[in-house]
Amino acid sequence: MADDKSKTKQDRKLVSSEEPYEVAAFAKKYGIPPSEAATIIKRYGPSRKKLDAHMASRNA
Repeated sequence: MADDKSKTKQDRKLVSSEEPYEVAAFAKKYGIPPSEAATIIKRYGPSRKKLDAHMASRNA
């Protein structure tokens, strides 16, 4: 019997805060160009906590 393929989809909005950011997701969340997002991720690392803190301080 085959696996139930209908149960493999995940809601991409529900991502653990421990998961690293992907460039596209980070760029979309903060409305910045992917090239800028890649530069920021390269500088600060992919940690969601660090990147969210950086963006919060940047927009303050």
